[in-house]
Amino acid sequence: MSARTPARRRRVTMSPEDRREAILQAGTEVFSTTGFAKATMAEVARAGGIAQGTIYLYFESKEHLLAAVWERYVEGILEIADRVLAGDGSRWSTLDELWAALLDHAVRNAELHRTVYGSANAKALELCKDINRRVIDRIGDFVAEGVPDGTFAPDAPTAFRIVYHGVDGLLDELIATGAELDAVDLTKRTQDLTRRTLSPRP
Repeated sequence: MSARTPARRRRVTMSPEDRREAILQAGTEVFSTTGFAKATMAEVARAGGIAQGTIYLYFESKEHLLAAVWERYVEGILEIADRVLAGDGSRWSTLDELWAALLDHAVRNAELHRTVYGSANAKALELCKDINRRVIDRIGDFVAEGVPDGTFAPDAPTAFRIVYHGVDGLLDELIATGAELDAVDLTKRTQDLTRRTLSPRP
């Protein structure tokens, strides 16, 4: 077994929902370490501690599994936004927490991102764009609510969209080129940029 091969899990009794989640997690690990082209369903089964035949009860093929793994990752972006925005912190601390969570999610799944984008799967890319639009709308509404009390500048909702698209584009470029990703540094720079861009001007 190579150093990059995901460790095999011990098989345990699971509910159908837990078993599907285990398959998705194993698929994420295998596709991210082995690459989609070289990955096999047998490898996914070993990584998840699940019989190979069981996987086909949930996913017809490796392609269907990849699509489900990507959907899980992308929907995670929206779940993070909803969870953080529902918190009770200040508006600025909420934006800081949001960037930290979103960038950590992106960096941890960089290999999966590269695999999907390398396959030029139009449906997968459109799903990502749709989720991004929904996330931006939610955060834009949150920022707009902080304009009347002077927390954010009058043009902050539009300014945030510019920042978000800029950060998203930079991540796409770094991931596509295989550049080293430092989530801590990216988060600090993004938080600083957001504060400079959205703060009220004297």
